[in-house]
Amino acid sequence: MTSDRRLFTVLTATLSLALFAGAAAAQGVGSQRVGTSGGNFLKIGIGARAVGMGEAFVAVANDPSAIYWNSAGVASLIRSELAVSHTEWPADIGYEHIAYIMPSRKLGGSVGIQFGLLHTDIAQTTEEQPFGTGQTLTYSDWDAGLTYGRRLTDRLLIGVGGKLVHEDFGSDVGGPTLNTWLVDIGSIYYLGISSVRIGMALSHFGPDFQPSGDFTSATGEIRAYDNFSPPTTFRFGVAWEPIEKETQRLTTSLEFDQPSDNQLVAKGGVEYEIDRRFALRTGYNVNADEMKWSAGAGFYPTFGTTRGTLDYAFTDGGALGSVHRVSLGVRF
Repeated sequence: MTSDRRLFTVLTATLSLALFAGAAAAQGVGSQRVGTSGGNFLKIGIGARAVGMGEAFVAVANDPSAIYWNSAGVASLIRSELAVSHTEWPADIGYEHIAYIMPSRKLGGSVGIQFGLLHTDIAQTTEEQPFGTGQTLTYSDWDAGLTYGRRLTDRLLIGVGGKLVHEDFGSDVGGPTLNTWLVDIGSIYYLGISSVRIGMALSHFGPDFQPSGDFTSATGEIRAYDNFSPPTTFRFGVAWEPIEKETQRLTTSLEFDQPSDNQLVAKGGVEYEIDRRFALRTGYNVNADEMKWSAGAGFYPTFGTTRGTLDYAFTDGGALGSVHRVSLGVRF
């Protein structure tokens, strides 16, 4: 067995053990009941390109959004890149994300930093003024993190990242807040058969979420807030370019995700790129009740040695309404 395959085997075992540990930890909140995890804003996919491919991106992960989908992917970037993403979520909720990836010879890999912000304004109401007092409350959650990815061999990339997470449960009206940390681990392995590669990632792994402080129950008791498992997700996927020429490239991707609080998810996506300047994408989530189908496009203008990116993605949210994403990027 070659050294890179040994490393890949070890990493696979590590990720699997971490997955089982996360599953075991989640038993404390009701045997992994659906929808019982905390930090659910972290489930919102980052980057219009990845979402346009149906979020089947763990084995692709070759742009700054890799910091979210698979931390190993940051090692595939050979130049510094900055990407900003905006998501129009249902119920007038916005999610902003910024990622910066910088290769470092001294560190032998690439370093990435990220910051995400979920925000919305809520009209204040009272029993006397059920249609609003004229004042609004601002609600926001955020996460900030640092990621390191390295190419160990010509076939194997690995990455690890850590992030701080803050959730606000109505602090403007006396509610609690939460601060915690989470870890991401990932790998990408090229099989040596055409461009076929396998990607694996364990995302949002860490301690249970528990809001600070306590509250008075309906019976007058002083109680601590319940704790909830993080939205840990194990991703496994394969990607391949059946067409890869100077003027066109077709990327296909298949992925299986296992969230800690839901059933196994199967996703597929494709991207067709023309002249390295324009791309069309689509993807499908087999198991989703809503938000099954996504599509998008990308445009890559070049200014001297600087390359820009403009990506858009549309997700059919069904009863939830359409979800729109726009990403802007620059490669220095």
